[in-house]
Amino acid sequence: MSWFKRIKEGITTATHEKKETPEGLWYKCPSCKSIIPSQEHEDNMWVCVKCGYHERIGSEEYFAMLFDNNEFIEINTDITSADPLQFVDTKKYNERLEDSQKKTGLKDAIRTASGKLNGFPITIACMDFKFIGGSMGSVMGEKISRAIDYSIEHKTPFMIISKSGGARMMEAAYSLMQMAKTSAKLTQLSAAGLPIFPS
Repeated sequence: MSWFKRIKEGITTATHEKKETPEGLWYKCPSCKSIIPSQEHEDNMWVCVKCGYHERIGSEEYFAMLFDNNEFIEINTDITSADPLQFVDTKKYNERLEDSQKKTGLKDAIRTASGKLNGFPITIACMDFKFIGGSMGSVMGEKISRAIDYSIEHKTPFMIISKSGGARMMEAAYSLMQMAKTSAKLTQLSAAGLPIFPS
C-alpha cells in the first residue's frame, strides 16, 4: 500500500516561473571532492574546511585579504610586453599574450598596488600564475622595480607574493636580465632602511 497518491502528472511550473541557479554558488574541492558554499570557502581564505587543501589564488584575492577594506591604488597598470624576438613556438608570442590578456583580464603576470595593511601603508607586488604560468618577463621586472621605487619614495614597507613558473622563455635574455634589475632594486630598498616581506 502506498503512502501517497500523485494527483497530477508531470511538472506544472510554467517555464517563465522557473528560476536559474546562479553560477559559482558552490565550490568542489579538487582534493577531497567535498562540496561547500563558495562564500564559506572564500571566508576560510580559500582553504578547504574539510581537508585543508589550499586553492591557488591570484592578486585579486590576495589584495582583498591584505589591504584594509580591499582599498588600494594600483600602480603601473598600463605596461605590457613587446615581442622583440618575434618568438614563435606552437603559437606566436604576441598572440599568446593577447589570448592570456583576454582570458585573465590581466595585462601581465603581476600587479602592483599601494594601500594600508592593519592601518599601516604598504606597497605590494603580487604575481598571477594564471597568466602564462606567472612567468617573469620584462614587464614583471619593470613593475617590481617601479613598485620598489614607489615604496622608497613613499617610505613604505614592500611585500612581494611570488608564484612564478620561472623566466619567460619567449623573451630569452630580456627575461633573465630582470633578475639582476630586481636584485639591484632590492639593495636600494634595503639601503633606504625599508623592510621587505618575505625577507
